[in-house]
Amino acid sequence: MTKTIEYGGVSFRVRTAYPRGRKASKAPCRALISPINPETGDVITKRQLFGVESDCPVDKPVYGANPADIEEHHFPAIANELIQAMYQAGLLAASNRYEPTHDLGDAAESFKEMFFSIHQQQWAERTIDDYRRQYDILVTELRGTTAESLTPEIYRALQERICRNAAGTARKKSDWVAGTEAPPSGAKRLNLLYLLIWDLKTTEGYNIPLVPTRYAGKPSRQDLLLSYIDSARSIPRNLLKQVCDETILSGQVGILADTGLRISEYGGLLFCSIARLEGSQGVMYYLRVTGQLGVSSNTRTEIPKTTSSYRVVPLSVELGEILMQRQQELERDYGNVSLMLMCGSVQAGEYCTDAKTVSGTMNNITEQIPELLRDPRILEALKKNRPYRFDEVCQDNYLLSMLTCHALRRNFCTWIYCESGMDTKQAYQQMGHVDKSEQRRSGAIGATPGEIYHMCLQKHVSRTLYHDPHPLRYQAGEEFSETEVPACAIELTLPANSRWQLIVAETEPMAHTSCQGDNVSVSQKWQEDIRCRSDGYALLADPSVYTIREKKKLFA
Repeated sequence: MTKTIEYGGVSFRVRTAYPRGRKASKAPCRALISPINPETGDVITKRQLFGVESDCPVDKPVYGANPADIEEHHFPAIANELIQAMYQAGLLAASNRYEPTHDLGDAAESFKEMFFSIHQQQWAERTIDDYRRQYDILVTELRGTTAESLTPEIYRALQERICRNAAGTARKKSDWVAGTEAPPSGAKRLNLLYLLIWDLKTTEGYNIPLVPTRYAGKPSRQDLLLSYIDSARSIPRNLLKQVCDETILSGQVGILADTGLRISEYGGLLFCSIARLEGSQGVMYYLRVTGQLGVSSNTRTEIPKTTSSYRVVPLSVELGEILMQRQQELERDYGNVSLMLMCGSVQAGEYCTDAKTVSGTMNNITEQIPELLRDPRILEALKKNRPYRFDEVCQDNYLLSMLTCHALRRNFCTWIYCESGMDTKQAYQQMGHVDKSEQRRSGAIGATPGEIYHMCLQKHVSRTLYHDPHPLRYQAGEEFSETEVPACAIELTLPANSRWQLIVAETEPMAHTSCQGDNVSVSQKWQEDIRCRSDGYALLADPSVYTIREKKKLFA
């Protein structure tokens, strides 16, 4: 179909068609836009407009849902671009020059694919999917604002409008105030806005009279207090264990609480992601995190959130046995499931991991875990342990908003830093975070078998959600010269009628060593110069030493 459209004092020939190759796309319609010379009435050639060696007509392609969509949303930006080129080529008189204006929404929409091709190397796949959704919202928010009139005042008002719109749909920060920290979705759109304005100025050459700046909002005092006091980072162990034992979600909550995985990383676990190893203390288990579940596709991708997300996380032995038993039961009924997602479910006599089934399972998990964590017993325990009370209604609302699936990851992070005894480097590794203080290594990066065994042993001797600290058990006479990791208790079996010299290195202040057993005679000798261990693992004090015992007002 061919038609002529008048725009800005210039006539354009518009030919639309539906190419077969774009039949299944979101923009199946293509239009070829050609400017018409006002003096001759003929279509302008590439030689006339661009000075290239071609007498073919200028056919500027643009794509949309249908001809009406192209004419309404895409045609003005292309027409303005061609009019500018006609003035530069002398095909239009300067005295009658038409000063085009570009709607930022239209410009952003036509520039979308180019924008993501420029920046996609900076972002992970999951981030790109999220940014694409936020970009589409940003396009609608930009409509009605022209690029040529974008002054600092209008830019600031645009930033505030984006924040207010985001606050209306935010789980938190619904009472956003100008100058404070932007809601999460608003912060993403503000970042996209900043990059978009720069790209339109520098890459596309739009006449924007503004040097864009990033939004510099700061969190309010109340937001800071709430995040410190009611972030739900320390859920009582006994109550959390009851949540993990719920029959509806048995295993799912356990993995998230015992390993601190992101919810998308849990969704991307295969049955073969669980591995076991044997050592001096028996069988131990760990998880290999090698991917995640796509947000929109609900299929597994090998690209996690960050490079550091590729990692090994040890499991409690009790949880590892539960998961291995579940795998064996499924394989007995449905065959080999090692390469299938753990978040699948049984449908019509088959174990299914298609996108629809996985989506239903993940939605069930993300809905039911918050309900379990908002149990009145857990809420009362968290409220009771607040160090300060200043606005209980606001604090209670904030606390409820924090009790999501991610609360299990925050709780695990608290355990790592406060109870596990790991050093900072190990904490970063297990959380899948980037340690920016360390220089990045080139080449293959991963845990060696020895490092994996060491991590599993640390989990074994630590107090976790599933067990109290396990002692290290050894038989005297075996080939070992020291314990593999520091431990609170060591059970050493000695042969009858034998004599042994044991050297105990006390690495913690105020440590106390005791030896127990039938018919054991102990003679202790003290030596000050004992070599220190090279590992950074520490044994921490009992929680009763560092927990809050009583609360008082700051000023009497």
